[in-house]
Amino acid sequence: MSKKKPERPLPQSLGLPFAGADSHTHLDHEGLLPDLSGMLQRAAESGVSLIVHMFLQHSRYAANRQLILDAAASLENAPDICFVRGLHPEDVLEAGEEEWENLVHAVKNDPLIRAIGEIGLDWHYEEGYSPSELQRPWFRRQLKLAKELEKPIVIHSRDAWDEVFQMLDEEGLRGWPLLWHCFGGDVERASQVVERGWHVAVGGASTFKANGFVREAVKAIPLDRLHLETDCPYLAPVPWRGKTCEPSLTVFTADCLAKELGMETAELWRITGANTRRFFGMEKN
Repeated sequence: MSKKKPERPLPQSLGLPFAGADSHTHLDHEGLLPDLSGMLQRAAESGVSLIVHMFLQHSRYAANRQLILDAAASLENAPDICFVRGLHPEDVLEAGEEEWENLVHAVKNDPLIRAIGEIGLDWHYEEGYSPSELQRPWFRRQLKLAKELEKPIVIHSRDAWDEVFQMLDEEGLRGWPLLWHCFGGDVERASQVVERGWHVAVGGASTFKANGFVREAVKAIPLDRLHLETDCPYLAPVPWRGKTCEPSLTVFTADCLAKELGMETAELWRITGANTRRFFGMEKN
């Protein structure tokens, strides 16, 4: 007779204040859209007061922007929502000048778009992904746009540390408001980001047993530049690993990292939430 698996704790059970933030989400993923209002309500009940959503293609932006805002407006208590718009390394394969013009227009005219991202380089897959000769010029083009419009930047870098650092340095972006999404490096990599004056977002993968080096690296990140994220629907943290991720689960990453840092979870929750609000210009009046 098989043993019954223990029930996973609900994120609401941590009792965190309505002060945290999920700095990187994909709310309009096909697996999340059917329960968008419910997902936002669970986030609020778990203490998530701000959600930052990535729009990576014009078609999704046009179709789902108002859908997300309406879902939040339908709730008595919902997280604040803001957007980030850009071309992900994977999406540049299909991008052309029309996509670029739509991107520029949105970033210039939508007050809820607070940054350009997630943009960068991704060398993880050798085939079936955007080729390097496309990724590099699109990345640089978007960096120049961020500088022109004085917008913060959200970076996607996978298996491309040194080249991403090089391109950012070449564009004179040391000290720029830049958030390194889904940080998965060691202490040395954290130091390279921090010494350039940038911010770091840590997600559910940091809670995985094999990723102790990431938890150790978090200790090298100044608390005022540390952010939490889910990258939902991907990379749900322990104890929800392997399940569909959503913003409410940010609390378990906060709990794991707070223990690593010797802090109260609620304290880290408030600090990182305030960092994300400040970075994206979403401070409460």
